[in-house]
Amino acid sequence: MIRVAALTIYPIKSASGIDVDTLELDEYGAAGDRRWLVVDETGTAITARTHHVLVTVRPTLATDSRNGAIILNAPSGTALRIEIPTGAATVRQVTVWDDTVLARDAGDEAAAWLRDRLGVTCRLVYLDPAAQRPLRSKYAGPVSTESRRVAFSDGAPLLLLGLPAVDLLADRLAADGTPMRIDRRRFRANIWLEGLEPHEEDQWRAVRIGDVTIGVGNHCPRCVFTTVDPDSAVAGVEPMRTLATYRREEGAVVFGVNATHATTGVIRVGDAVTVLERR
Repeated sequence: MIRVAALTIYPIKSASGIDVDTLELDEYGAAGDRRWLVVDETGTAITARTHHVLVTVRPTLATDSRNGAIILNAPSGTALRIEIPTGAATVRQVTVWDDTVLARDAGDEAAAWLRDRLGVTCRLVYLDPAAQRPLRSKYAGPVSTESRRVAFSDGAPLLLLGLPAVDLLADRLAADGTPMRIDRRRFRANIWLEGLEPHEEDQWRAVRIGDVTIGVGNHCPRCVFTTVDPDSAVAGVEPMRTLATYRREEGAVVFGVNATHATTGVIRVGDAVTVLERR
């Protein structure tokens, strides 16, 4: 039986994730997931694709609300609590990929804390409640995207990945004599699955997880971010080099599937996964 093995949210885009027992799905995706973003002086998103050290920033939740205050932690230095920015003076426009999105600036103290760790001038922003970043149909499968919006993810509200696919990759690396430890944190899924064949999720178009219907969209294209060690922030050529030998699709390396929930609801670790429609 296919089940949910683990669940993860990523409060700050590209920073460390937090494993949770439940995903509380709201209009954007998983509550608390990628509602914060680091931007440069022009308001353009900074990610670990170019600033690898961002993966060592470890946010924790400061309140019972996942969409509430967070605490910034790092391997060295003082932790810093960041409240949700309020007031019209904090509102600004930021850019995530091709989208211009309304956000709220978290202030100078947060900016200085991040500058000290990233080594560049930057700001921390929070998704504004009025933000209208549209959800594109390629991420949703059969789920309607009308009036739907997303937070600061690359574009999909959710990412699904079967753990057997990670195990298969680890086996291939070992067979090639590659001296590296591979674990799921490099692939930044929200919903981790067990009890399925490697990459079986590629064949799905719609599933039900617990009581929530999920539309399965495109296979997720991967980039240099997967080569960044989540503990050391050191990047190499693996696992992208090995993935490219067997996971190429239309010029991209793919791993996992983008997805969209049809309604709000709750997904729990241990929930059964029922395939409703295949490609």
